[in-house]
Amino acid sequence: MRIIPRSLGAQLVVLMLGGFLLGAVIAALATWSQAGKLHPIAREHALSRAATAYRLARHPLFDGDSWLDSFNGPLAHLWIDRVPSVIEMNDDERSLADAVRQRLGTQVVAVHMPCLDAQRWVTLQELDPGSQCVDISVPLGEGRWLHTRQALPIRMPWSDNWDELRISMLIGIPPVLILMYLFVNRILRPATALTDAVHRMSRGERLDPLTVQGPEELRQLANAFNQMHQRITRFVDERTRMLAAISHDLRTPLTGIELEAVMLPSSGQRTRILRMLEQIRGMVNETLTFAAQDARAERSEETDLVELLGEICDDRLALGRKVRFNSPTRLPYSCRTTALRRALDNLMENALRHGNHVVVELVDRGYDGLRIEISDDGPGIPEDMLERVFEPFFQMDESRHREAGSNVGLGLAIARDCIQAHGGDLSLHNGTNGGLIAKIDLPSQNYSYIDLSQSPPSNIKSR
Repeated sequence: MRIIPRSLGAQLVVLMLGGFLLGAVIAALATWSQAGKLHPIAREHALSRAATAYRLARHPLFDGDSWLDSFNGPLAHLWIDRVPSVIEMNDDERSLADAVRQRLGTQVVAVHMPCLDAQRWVTLQELDPGSQCVDISVPLGEGRWLHTRQALPIRMPWSDNWDELRISMLIGIPPVLILMYLFVNRILRPATALTDAVHRMSRGERLDPLTVQGPEELRQLANAFNQMHQRITRFVDERTRMLAAISHDLRTPLTGIELEAVMLPSSGQRTRILRMLEQIRGMVNETLTFAAQDARAERSEETDLVELLGEICDDRLALGRKVRFNSPTRLPYSCRTTALRRALDNLMENALRHGNHVVVELVDRGYDGLRIEISDDGPGIPEDMLERVFEPFFQMDESRHREAGSNVGLGLAIARDCIQAHGGDLSLHNGTNGGLIAKIDLPSQNYSYIDLSQSPPSNIKSR
């Protein structure tokens, strides 16, 4: 089972929630380890009260101890008395005593937590379980000591703070998640656009320049992608124009040679020359068509592949050809419709040229893409020729060329170029019972996935 999500946005959200939970655990452990100890603010308050009373008691204007009444209350009591009882102090008491000595400059300080019950005339009201009674005794000189007794709050254990922590998390997490969503969306929007542009470019589509937005790193990446796409597009256009120009310029000398050949006396040699010139002219014409109908120049649009293949099969059925089509009821796919139809037409004509019966099957393989198979009952192709037939102008034998008429060996090359321009692949295979199978594999990135495993058998139809 996959625990970490794939998308960056989900990972950031999980990371943020994990940070909140980790912070809560750390806070709980810290609270648990400090449970029962004085709160830092209460500790500072006790030191300040003792220091203030000590300085006033040593001032000559404050004679006697009646002024101490202004310090007394339900949670605090101060008085001047004899030397306190001497007992051993623990670590917390010694720490507080050291803080008093540093602040007042005295050498002897007595701190007791909890208070000594021997002080019979001192009582503190409202002393709840969340408070600690603290005695701080400071010498004034001549055997007189200033005693302060205070009820100070202590750190509560985890169980007593859970409600507050839970409320703080419920209040604090939603605003942070909203800010995180806005931040992630700001990052992912240009990143998603860049990913989509890369996929489309890998299929050879013509793209508009990406909008430069988002963080600086993504802006630089978008600029680099725009420059790369511009250079590649310029290179492809120049190559296509050069190919078209060469093919176009060949027409003039071919026309002159044909005129010279026509002027020759009728003979078998003259017939062979004219036939070869016709082949060369066919190559030139198909090369011009290939350059003019570049599959990458067309823009993508959503097309129902079932309807597209059905139209191609219906056109052959209307001519009396034997074609059967198996497919789901509907399969939307984003593609360059004209280019893909031209590739499928070439494969269909090739199958019908060498076979009497053709079966076309469209299979949705989910996230593994989709496959179109065009199989015929013809003689097939030798295994060592299955790849060579995709080479431009390659002819297996002269008889097939004569039967094909204007075909000069660019049909399969154009078909494979178109399929590869869509990010797919075209391959040929000999059937186990004879015939040839053309397999077209197209990627699943740009079509809506339909789970055919839930479709009833009636969704398969034949034409």
